[in-house]
Amino acid sequence: MKKRMIAMLLAMAMTMGLAACGNKDAGNASTAGNETEQADQAGGEEKEESTPEESPSSEMEQVKLVFSTQASGDVNYVKAMHKIADEISEKTNGNFTMEIHENGSLMTQEGEVDAVARGTLDMMFSSPFLISDQLPYLTMFTAAYIFKDEPHMRAVMDGEIGQKVSDDVAEKLNVRWLSALYCGARHLDLVDLGKEVKKPEDLNGVNLRMPNSSAWLFMGKALGANPTPMAFAEIYQGLQTGAIEGQENPLPTTIAQKWYEVTDQIVLTGHVIEPMCIAINEEKWQSLPKEYQDILMEAIRTATLWCDEANIQQEQEAISFLKEQGLTITEPDLDAFMEYSENYYLNDGEMTKDWDMDLYEQIKTLEY
Repeated sequence: MKKRMIAMLLAMAMTMGLAACGNKDAGNASTAGNETEQADQAGGEEKEESTPEESPSSEMEQVKLVFSTQASGDVNYVKAMHKIADEISEKTNGNFTMEIHENGSLMTQEGEVDAVARGTLDMMFSSPFLISDQLPYLTMFTAAYIFKDEPHMRAVMDGEIGQKVSDDVAEKLNVRWLSALYCGARHLDLVDLGKEVKKPEDLNGVNLRMPNSSAWLFMGKALGANPTPMAFAEIYQGLQTGAIEGQENPLPTTIAQKWYEVTDQIVLTGHVIEPMCIAINEEKWQSLPKEYQDILMEAIRTATLWCDEANIQQEQEAISFLKEQGLTITEPDLDAFMEYSENYYLNDGEMTKDWDMDLYEQIKTLEY
């Protein structure tokens, strides 16, 4: 009996031990399962964190435009180019940039024209004056009063006429005009003639310095004066000695060169409104992504508006300055100057033989 009791107690102990072991194994399995699930979750979180977010700029193509100019960085139209460069870089996080070379540091003006046409230079300043040898009909843009004033120039160059000319230049010279900057109007700066100049007849016999080219010398005659070719560097001495009796340039240039020190009268003829065109190699332009074309044109529009306003303000400040220096500021009969000039051009078949007369009439009659 005693032996039977001992055997029963041993059996119960073994049963309880096995149950305890079973519970311990189950607990370990549950813990292991939880740890595996947590590890999976942690691994998933780590995987999500390790995937970098792609920014829009990381997918943008890197493009650099190289721009060359003979002008210095203190003139407004070069400042405008720096504004364009800053804006396109900012809007593309530095992927679309413009490298600007001033003061002819990269090449000559003649070199720029050839290099942009061939594509070894991306951009430059251009004008109808600069390329009229290659496209003779553009000589009509060298005529006095082809543009009546700055708003007229803007309406022509930014409208259908300007687009037509730009497309033609791009097709024939591989250079595209993107926009035109207003660089100021040219006015007469005269010594004391003993009279105010109000109409072309008042310039009869007056030796007016003009650049030494056929188009410029013809313009002097179309203003009613006696055109006298003279180098730019000789103007001051020429005015001082009486070799010439006047010169014509934008007013800020007259001030910068101090010609007002030896002259007496400013006549606000505004006979030349020269557009300074921002030009790009046509193949380079077509190769730009559409997004970059849009960004560049938006930057150009903003900079053009700034440049126009800055130059107009500068002209007004120049008039005030010249008045303070004792010069007479004369407002002439512009209608008389325009009529005299147009007749002089149109009556010379040799001068106008290459003109596109239909285009000329569109420009002259454009409402703006």
